[in-house]
Amino acid sequence: MTHIEKAEKLLHQKYHCSQALFGAFASDFGLDLKTAFKISTCFGGGMRQGGVCGCITASLMVLGLAFGFYDSQDTEQEIYGNKKTEEFIRRFTEQMEDRAGMARKTAKNSILGNIVFYEEQFKDSLYNRKFIEENMQAAITERQYLMYLQPKYSISKNEIIGAEALVRWKHPERGMIYPDQFIPIIEENGFIRKVDYYIWEEACRFIRRCRDEGLGDCPISVNVSRAHLRDNECIMMLDDMITKTGIPRKLLELEITETVDDQQVSSKAFQLKEEGFTLLMDDFGSGYSSLNILLETPFDVIKLDKKFMENMMVSAKGRLILEQVVSMTNRLGLGLLAEGVETKEQVELLQNIGCDQVQGYYYAKPMAAEDFFTLLKKQNQNK
Repeated sequence: MTHIEKAEKLLHQKYHCSQALFGAFASDFGLDLKTAFKISTCFGGGMRQGGVCGCITASLMVLGLAFGFYDSQDTEQEIYGNKKTEEFIRRFTEQMEDRAGMARKTAKNSILGNIVFYEEQFKDSLYNRKFIEENMQAAITERQYLMYLQPKYSISKNEIIGAEALVRWKHPERGMIYPDQFIPIIEENGFIRKVDYYIWEEACRFIRRCRDEGLGDCPISVNVSRAHLRDNECIMMLDDMITKTGIPRKLLELEITETVDDQQVSSKAFQLKEEGFTLLMDDFGSGYSSLNILLETPFDVIKLDKKFMENMMVSAKGRLILEQVVSMTNRLGLGLLAEGVETKEQVELLQNIGCDQVQGYYYAKPMAAEDFFTLLKKQNQNK
């Protein structure tokens, strides 16, 4: 029996690794696009010769392909008689699976449409994903997630009227991990709900602390995703946090994105409203269904999307539309807050058209909760 036959015998059961994962061994790396198309049409048929391992993942007719070299000397020792054979195969197969999966997820950027080869540049992204997934649970247990707060201001009073809670991740070895590095990953795998619950509870505790230390009521808004509103556990968790901290429900403001528009979500929003929570429509103007959602969901405050506001400010027609939005919210009895305010000119325009509540870098960037508390304390002392 040749070495190739031995390898084939050992790896015979490894070709169809899972429902949408296939592997193959080839004698060389001559796997061109033509070969890829052949593989894509017959999946686990593959080549069984040895030398290079390839994996394919398939999802909704999108293929991700990854092929990896291994050290021939080490591999000979491991495949032909070494006790570590199974461990080697497992590790190598997992690596190929990860790479093929990474390739598949980039298919939308591929000129080949539904076929994407793994490239070495994906490695950093793959490493980051693995790091996040392996450490996200410990980050809750060890309180590595931090609540940052971005102040909301009244233009006319020139004072803080509340804040939005945001999440940061301070890892003991990696340092600060910013939202764009981990939020998309935990949204995809569903862990975002646990992180959100963690931040909601931190917000409740902060509101409680402000009241206890004589700083009065400081509303804190938290993000509520579509997944939360479809989850029966959501309201139970919120009620539990409110009960534990003893704060008024209206002080924990719930920001719901304007893209959340189905009937189930709308029903849950009405329930939250009836229980006394303040509801904010986040990112108003970022989609095409804003006005419909206003009819279907009982919002208290509208938050103008940063891009929407910027686009409206560049022309007389845009400013007129912005004025009409302000007028509409006033007539509906809704509050209005402009996000992403960064210049004095924006502040002056918003003030002139009657939008008094703002949030953005012109006033303050997101900051650690303790720094925000100090800011509140200073404001309170100056009154």
